[in-house]
Formats: sequence, structure tokens, C-alpha cells
Amino acid sequence: MSLLTWEERFQLARRFAPRLVLFPEDHARARPGKQTERIGDYHPRPIELLLERGALWRGWFTPRQPATLDALAACTSADDQLILLGKPLPNPDFAWDLYFELLDHARFPLTTYARVQTRGEARAASRDANAIGKDAPLESDEVGRPFYHAPRAADDDVSIQYWFCYFYDDWANQHEGDWEGICVFLRRDGAEYTPVGASYYAHETGTRRHWAEVEKAEGDHPRVYVAAGSHASFFQFVARGYVTTVKNLIVPVLGLKLNIGFATQRVDRVPDARECAPLAPRVELLPDPVAPAHRDDAAVRHKKWLAFPGRWGARLLSGLVYGGPLGPSHKGLKWHNPFVWMERYCAPDYLVY
Repeated sequence: MSLLTWEERFQLARRFAPRLVLFPEDHARARPGKQTERIGDYHPRPIELLLERGALWRGWFTPRQPATLDALAACTSADDQLILLGKPLPNPDFAWDLYFELLDHARFPLTTYARVQTRGEARAASRDANAIGKDAPLESDEVGRPFYHAPRAADDDVSIQYWFCYFYDDWANQHEGDWEGICVFLRRDGAEYTPVGASYYAHETGTRRHWAEVEKAEGDHPRVYVAAGSHASFFQFVARGYVTTVKNLIVPVLGLKLNIGFATQRVDRVPDARECAPLAPRVELLPDPVAPAHRDDAAVRHKKWLAFPGRWGARLLSGLVYGGPLGPSHKGLKWHNPFVWMERYCAPDYLVY
């Protein structure tokens, strides 16, 4: 197992940090959920932007409390919620306006949270049945074989997950808060690490490509095409967009997405890199599975919000109404073993010409 230090992980995370192709973050444009050509979108920002106005809500008979890092860390229930908009039902127009009232580019720069993990560390993490959540238990010989047909899977293979935190999801399933991401996979070659592929997350599943087929900018930085409103990640621009199957019944009048088994097809629209130049987010390394050497390192604060087991956005009426997502460390197999999750849930993605 590779014993990568904090500094080595940070170096790898910065070397392969993505370049994001996003619709403009422009209040004068229509919000991303509008069916117009001139739309804008939310950009990934630090979690502190969500805490700026957010409040913790722990049930109908408890008062809301300020959302602080210490308060997030003290939560113990998956029913806890981070309320962002002040109302139980999200209003997309209000969210779009409020976002630009809160946005301060100096305080809340474009950000991605990186997690660097070896295959050996992932195996150890996923041995715990609780770590898998609703996923099927791992088979004894299931190691998440890389999709590049390597002859073996080594404990010092590396995954780098990049997590993006958005203020609002303005798509088919409008809700407060949004966590999306990608993962880059590396193989050790002596003292160097060679990229072999990537998986891009979209709507609870994803797609994967060999590294040679991944668009890159400025060397080894993978280019990510971010869908308007849903913030799903795609490998390339397609003018007609990506048709995505969305389950559950949507009630636009009430602003709800009900947990009822209907399926519809919606289109994820992605921007053209020729019109929207790729952006370079600041990289914040997460202290898991290795923490910084100094206890006063600013990255230590990430442990507090990573521990939050609740929803990053309102989620009412138990499981009937979909709402804000769970945070990265509570996404089961996707977090604990991205190697196996990629093989199980990410379909091969082929270049579209």
C-alpha cells in the first residue's frame, strides 16, 4: 500500500485538478432551469457560501439554529437538514436572486474539494458493511479492476475524487444544495503516477473513459462539461445535449419531486468550450484518509462538515419528497471505494463525433 503523505496527495490533486466548462455565472442571464438560449448557472463554491445564510433544522418540534461548522459536526441524524432559502419548498427564482446577493468572489472563490485515496485504503474502508450503505456487499475477489485492462490491480493504485458544491439544483428535480464530482484514476510506475482513466458523475451514476480519450487542458487537467442546473459532469460538448432518464413524479406547481415510480426523459445541456472558456477551481484537499501534519492547518476544518450526516438542503415529509443531497462522505460505496463504484455504476463512454 502506498503511504502517500499529505504533501504528496496535495501535489497529485493539484496536478490533475479539473478545468470546468460552465455556463456563465451572470445574474443578468436567465436561471439555468429556464428553457432559453441565454442562460447562466451556479458555479461550485466553498461550503461556507451555503452556511452564510443556512440554518440547521432537526425536526418539526425543534427551532432552527445557525449553521456553523461545529453545529454540523455535532449532528448525528440523517434527518437533520441544512435549510438555505428560509422556506421549506424551494423557489428557483428566489434562489437565483439570493445567490448573487450572497456571492462574494473574494470570500467564496471557485473551489473543488479533492480526496486522494489508494486502492489499499479503499479496500480497508469498504470492508465495513456500514460503509457500503444500500450497495450490495463486496465480493471477496471484487477489487474494482481498472477499465484499462491492466494485468493486475495494485494496492498503490490511486483515485482522486474532485467534489463540487453548488448552491442550488435547478433542473428536473429542483432542490437546495448540490454535490457532484469526477474521479481520476492513476497507476504507480516507479516513483511516478500515470493517469489511466476517469469517471464523471451524473445523476447517481456516471460514465468512464480511458485517459487518452479524456479532453485535457494545460497538460493533465481533465476538461469537464457541466450541465446547466443539474451540474452533471460530461466528457465533451454535444450540441443537442444529453438525454437523461429521470425517475419519480415531478409536480411543478408545488415545486416537488415525489418518490413515485414514473420515468421521464430530460435533456442535460452543456456549454461549448469555444464560447465558455474552461475555469480553474482552487483545490482544497480533504483530510481523509490522511490528515495534515499540523493541527492548525486550515484543512482540518473540513473534518467537521464531512461528518454532517444530514441533507445539504431541505427535505420534508420523510422519503416522500426529494430534497437536498447527502454530503460526499455519506454516499456509501462511491466515497469509500471509488474503484469498485466506478466498475459497478459507470458505463463506458465513447467519443461522439
